Amino acid sequence: MKRRNYLFYLRYILAAMGVVCLIAAFGMLGQHMQQSAFSRLPQIPSEVKHKVLVLSSYEPTYFTFEDQEIGLREGLYPNGIEFDTVYMNTKKFGTAEDIETFHDYFKDRFLRDKTYEGVLVGDDDALKFALRYQKELFDGMPLVFYGINDLQFAKEASRNPMVAGFYEKDYLQETMETAMESLPDRKTLVALHDESAAGIADMNMFYSLADQYPDYTFIDIDSSTLSQEELIRSLQNLPKNSMLFYMTCYNDKYGNSYSMLNRTRTVVNNVTVPIFRNYSGGRDAGVLGGTYMDFRVQTHNAAQIMCDVLNDDVEISEYSLILDTPSMTEYNYPLVMEYGIPIDNLPKDTIYVDRPTTFFDNYSEILPVALLMISSMVLFIAAMYAALKNEKKVNEALRDSKEEIENSHYKLQYQAQHDEFLDVFNRRAMVEYLNDNVTMNQVYSIIMLDIDGFKDVNENYGHEAGDKILKTIADHLQSFCHANGMTLGRYGGDEFLIYCPSERLDENSKKICDLKKLFSQSFTSNGINIVLSASMGISNSDGLSYPEQHIINAEIAMYEAKERGRGMIFVYADVMKDKVNNEEKIKTQFIKAMEKDGFYMKYQPKVSAEAKELVGFEALIRMKDGSYEPNLFIPVVEKSGWITRLGRHVTLMVVKQLSEWMAQGKKIYPISINFSSKQIHDIGYVSFLKELLDIYDVDPKYLQIEFTESLLLENSIQTDDLFEGLKRLGIKTLLDDFGTGYSSLAYLIYVPVDDIKLDKSLVDAYLIDGKDSFIEDVIKLVHDMGKTITIEGVEYEWQYEKLRNYGADTIQGYYFSKPLDPNEAISFEVKK
Repeated sequence: MKRRNYLFYLRYILAAMGVVCLIAAFGMLGQHMQQSAFSRLPQIPSEVKHKVLVLSSYEPTYFTFEDQEIGLREGLYPNGIEFDTVYMNTKKFGTAEDIETFHDYFKDRFLRDKTYEGVLVGDDDALKFALRYQKELFDGMPLVFYGINDLQFAKEASRNPMVAGFYEKDYLQETMETAMESLPDRKTLVALHDESAAGIADMNMFYSLADQYPDYTFIDIDSSTLSQEELIRSLQNLPKNSMLFYMTCYNDKYGNSYSMLNRTRTVVNNVTVPIFRNYSGGRDAGVLGGTYMDFRVQTHNAAQIMCDVLNDDVEISEYSLILDTPSMTEYNYPLVMEYGIPIDNLPKDTIYVDRPTTFFDNYSEILPVALLMISSMVLFIAAMYAALKNEKKVNEALRDSKEEIENSHYKLQYQAQHDEFLDVFNRRAMVEYLNDNVTMNQVYSIIMLDIDGFKDVNENYGHEAGDKILKTIADHLQSFCHANGMTLGRYGGDEFLIYCPSERLDENSKKICDLKKLFSQSFTSNGINIVLSASMGISNSDGLSYPEQHIINAEIAMYEAKERGRGMIFVYADVMKDKVNNEEKIKTQFIKAMEKDGFYMKYQPKVSAEAKELVGFEALIRMKDGSYEPNLFIPVVEKSGWITRLGRHVTLMVVKQLSEWMAQGKKIYPISINFSSKQIHDIGYVSFLKELLDIYDVDPKYLQIEFTESLLLENSIQTDDLFEGLKRLGIKTLLDDFGTGYSSLAYLIYVPVDDIKLDKSLVDAYLIDGKDSFIEDVIKLVHDMGKTITIEGVEYEWQYEKLRNYGADTIQGYYFSKPLDPNEAISFEVKK
């Protein structure tokens, strides 16, 4: 009785302590979020005292735009000043005729809106325009300039009584001195520039330093006099002992203007010597580093002068030309290490890109919150344990549940790297090994081996006996593969995948015969002798297909062998010619469809499981003549390298359809588009997508992209760029067909997507009595990771009801609707 009273009070004490810890954790989290909010960009002022105009030589994609925009907001918004920005884009439209056209447009706009009280001017061309038309357009207005490369021009402009501003200091000398000190054996200095105002200023500064360093050779490359191909050849032929100083160089001899990202990739991909840069940008793409002016600080200071003039009635003539602006030094840490540059050679305030961080660096701010939450969780568990201590049945259920969760968690982590039981490669690891180590041109064989009737062993002798026998078989196979230079992996269940290099096998090959002999002996477990056989499928390399295709071929051959009886062997190579001929027919039909508008779209509804309301569609492409289904022509298109063209065509069709529905006044929903892993080579896809959305005036929230696991397995720079670009656009991403690839549930931890789509195969296999807890656990796991989950292939009401009760977010399948034509889709209503 006393023990019961003790536990009765203990559970409340522990629960109260847990609540205190949880409240403290949320308090610290709220404080952290509030501090993060203070660090955000200032919002447009609620009370506008003044309004100014910002006149920029560039356009919003120019590499300094973001820093300049932030500096202007930080300087103007807190002081009650709102601003509009007009972009001249003189890098692309800089002829006298272009300037005159811009003047006419600007004059018309300006005369209709005379609410501006001052002008902020960015870069040389904009300042020239402002001074040229000052009396006509800006008479009596204070002009504050920034980012002027021509020092003499800046001095002349500052003599104007209504003008003040900042010279864009070139930190080329500081960058060069650091480079010389860090890499003293490189005696040739190469300047890469164009003939823009900034480029000429860079070149003049570069050669003005030549006399100070007589031991160095100074040469330059003028991109304005070269085509893109000529520039690449010049970069590829740089002296081995040289260093490249990558300056302003965005124009070529044909008047084409390249973005900073485009030009940086050209430079980095064709240069084998260290690259230094006296401007921001490029450190994360292969530029070693350099010192540059902080545009954010300079525009902030320019905005502050405008605030003093408008808010405090300070005369602008009191300000003289400001020549110095603080600088920033930024270096790529892995490249610093690669070139053996001592950290002490670099300025103390250097910012390092891609520098490894410690656990504490990443989580120091959130760690106390996590510890408090963990402590709270521990206290709650302890309180629950104390409350249920005397309830034997409930306690046993809780213990069993806890053990099951712990075992499942361990199993997920274990399976992410290797097979938890047989100590051989798992399916994903085996596929990765083949992709990394085998090419199409190599000679090799892939063997798929399945133990005949192994299910009967488990049913007749128990799973314990079956597991022991399976472990014994795996040990024998592993020893055999090691002795014969082969690689073994568990493909699933009692199926094994074997890679045999350097030869093509058939049913009479010695290795196949020896492999078959392994099953001529009996296997023993718990005193029981069991004789087994194995069916094998073989796919030999043909110089045409990737290893993944041969895995599929071997599996097809293995099933063919099993159909022929136990212990049979079948070689897939006999049917390859038919496959190639069929692919050629599909290619011909695909080209015809692309040239003659031979595709149309179907839209399958997605339904909210809880609200039973329409929430979106998945776009599915079809051939108009119906000659081939997508599962037939898309793999061929991917293999032929045409998937980029098809992917863009699908994207265009979907965006146009959204635009048409909007024009008709229809209520629209998000549409998801399937993105093939082979499309990763379409580097310009994000830009293409943004341009489409802008042209058709479609909000990015109405477009979603579905990926498969094969894309994520690449883990390449292109993959990272793609996800980052979609994130910037506000495009939601989904992981399609989860459960059909090579990853385990633990892989979800690393997937950078918003929604997981559970494949129909898992629904069919596990949404049945006795196994359906697995589906529920998957849904909970996805939710615990902050993602939503969509269930595909739902065909029956009882499936929907179960999934709704398990907490599924979205349902897709024939229970609600098959894929629909556009007119049917936009009018679709969910059956209640």
